[in-house]
Amino acid sequence: MKKMLVLALLLVCSNTGYAGFMDAADKLISGGQEIREQVPPAKEEAIQEERNEAPAANEDRHYIQADDFFISEEPMEDRAWIYVSLAKMTVHPTHKTKGEAEFFRIKDGNKLWTKHYWRTRIARPDEIKLGTMVIAFDGNSQNDIYQPPQSKSEARQSNWFLAKITDKSDLYKGYITVSGGLKANPKNIRVLVGKK
Repeated sequence: MKKMLVLALLLVCSNTGYAGFMDAADKLISGGQEIREQVPPAKEEAIQEERNEAPAANEDRHYIQADDFFISEEPMEDRAWIYVSLAKMTVHPTHKTKGEAEFFRIKDGNKLWTKHYWRTRIARPDEIKLGTMVIAFDGNSQNDIYQPPQSKSEARQSNWFLAKITDKSDLYKGYITVSGGLKANPKNIRVLVGKK
C-alpha cells in the first residue's frame, strides 16, 4: 500500500515540489535515515611549488635577482662547506683593487671587499653531478633536508651555503648529499655561473 501511495503522489507532483517530496519519500523507504549521495572523492591537484608571493620580473623561484651575487670573506679551501651571503656589487674588481670587488651585503647592509664571489642560477637536473660546487639555502630544513626558501624575506635575509655534491644516489628520495653530509632537495640547488 505504501508503494502505491508513493507512486500516486509521484504522478501528481509538480516539478517544483518534486525534490522535497523525494526527500520525504527516501526517508519513508530508508526507515527515516537520511540518504547521502555517493560523490567520488576529489582528485588531488598537482602539488605546485609553494611560493607565497608573485616573482618580480627579474627574480627566480629562489627570489634571487639577476644582479645578485653570493659572497664570502674567506675561501672554501679544505673546508667541507662555508656560509655565503647575498650581496650586490657596488664597485667592480680592477688591478688596483687586487681583483677584489666591493659589495653591499643584503642581510645587514654592510659593505665589504672580497675576491670570493659568485653568480648563480637554479640547477637543471642534468647539472646535478658529483663534485659540482653548488649553493643551497640554509634557512628551511625539513626532516634534515634543506629546502628552497618559502618567501622573499626568508631568501634574502637567511644564510646560504657553498658545498660540493658528494652523492646523488638518493635523488629518487628527493635529495642529494653535499660535502659535510648535508642533504638538500635538488630544487634548492644553485650552480655557479661565474663572476661576471
